[in-house]
Amino acid sequence: MSIILANSLLISFFYINNKYDEYDKYIQKLKKDQVKLQQKDIKEQIDTIVDTIDYRFKTTQDKNYLVQDLINWINSISYDIQKSDYIFVYKLRDINGGKNFAQLLINPNRPDLLGKYLSDEYEDAKGKKFRKEFLKGIRKNNESFVSYAYKKPSTGEIIEKISYFKYYEPLNWIIAKGVYVDDIASKVEELKSEYDISVKKQIKQNVYSFFAVFIIAVFIAYFMGRRIELILDQKDKEVEQKRIQLENLNRTLQSQVESEVKKASDQEKILMQKSKFIAMGEMISNIAHQWRQPISELSVIFMNIKMRYDLGKLNQEFMDNKAKESEYLLEYMSTTIDDFRTFFKPNKQKEEFKIDQVVDAVLHIVGLTIQSNEIKIIYDKQDDLVYCGYPNELEQAILNIISNAKDALIEKNIEDAYIKIDTYEKDNNIFITIRDNAKGIQSTPIEAIFEPYFTTKDDEHGTGIGLYMTKMIVEKSMQGKLSVENIVGGAKFIISLPYKTK
Repeated sequence: MSIILANSLLISFFYINNKYDEYDKYIQKLKKDQVKLQQKDIKEQIDTIVDTIDYRFKTTQDKNYLVQDLINWINSISYDIQKSDYIFVYKLRDINGGKNFAQLLINPNRPDLLGKYLSDEYEDAKGKKFRKEFLKGIRKNNESFVSYAYKKPSTGEIIEKISYFKYYEPLNWIIAKGVYVDDIASKVEELKSEYDISVKKQIKQNVYSFFAVFIIAVFIAYFMGRRIELILDQKDKEVEQKRIQLENLNRTLQSQVESEVKKASDQEKILMQKSKFIAMGEMISNIAHQWRQPISELSVIFMNIKMRYDLGKLNQEFMDNKAKESEYLLEYMSTTIDDFRTFFKPNKQKEEFKIDQVVDAVLHIVGLTIQSNEIKIIYDKQDDLVYCGYPNELEQAILNIISNAKDALIEKNIEDAYIKIDTYEKDNNIFITIRDNAKGIQSTPIEAIFEPYFTTKDDEHGTGIGLYMTKMIVEKSMQGKLSVENIVGGAKFIISLPYKTK
């Protein structure tokens, strides 16, 4: 209720304050409008007189008689001394001004100056040379509005006056009429009093309205408060019940969390192991492919030796040559086995290694398999990139991506198939990009390929964990980032590793 009262008082205060601001603006506008209205009125009166003079000038032959008749006519026009409402006329001698620029013909307020010549140097009570000012307007527009201080007939006081002067060239007359500012002010005061009453009435009505709204709001607030109190009591009971339930839940939550964390950890280990077995199968397939040719060559060597022996042409030189060839082939096969063992060697000790050596090791393992499927390998490398981490895990990540690219190229039967590998350093990061021309990845969103068990291959060839484990290796073990995007004609995988050598 205190808030409602404060709001009501605040609204009332701002309303009244705003209403008085509007009131001040209205009074200012009223003053300006009254000045404009009075100016318009005296201009219309002088224009009417000038039009009448012009008509009589054009229709009267005797001009000398006409002048005196017009003077008598203008003097006969009603003159209200209370309103200081009079017309005055100058006979212009020099439109450029001067000591005797004009003769005063008519002025009920200054009978002492009638027939006398006037100077434009004359100053009003405030030192303003108003005759110079209205002459300037007449020279420019044949008319002029000028304000100046002048004696008011009804009181004899010097009051600010606004006069309108108009030049009638055929008679060389300047015909004028003015209005005193205090007359305008009295009219403004009259209108202001009327508006004053209206504003006070509006304020009074609105204050009563605000008070009535306050009383109604107090009653509403009281009954709503009672209702809210009942609701809060009910909620307090519900909260207490929830608190008891939460305490019971907290007692078992820790064990549940530990159980779920262990399950997630076990699941991740299973996925990692499964990924290793899948990679092992891929490696065995690659080794078998690489051994096929040297085994065939060894078979040929043994057949040649036996043939020579059967023909009795086996000599020491031939045996030495074939022994060297066999030794080379066996060494090649042994190196392949070493690569296989190194790849799966469990090593969680970080070490410095060159990025290009890791990529070369992967290409040595899968190179023949890829080339036998008529897929071109393009490798653009930067030789001096050294990184500190787990080379075996990085090899597995790169192998997974290259194997996926190979499978996609074979499945879609791409002509001029290629896999392009780039390694470079930028913004203090090492980048390994692997792209292909297998027409891109069709899944939406494309990042879904990194989710576990998501695969675009058929059930026989896809497990859906290779790229998931690749992302885990890059982002968890290597603190890097793995992303993928479709490019023109294919897909591009980007491995980003923070450049560190310690």
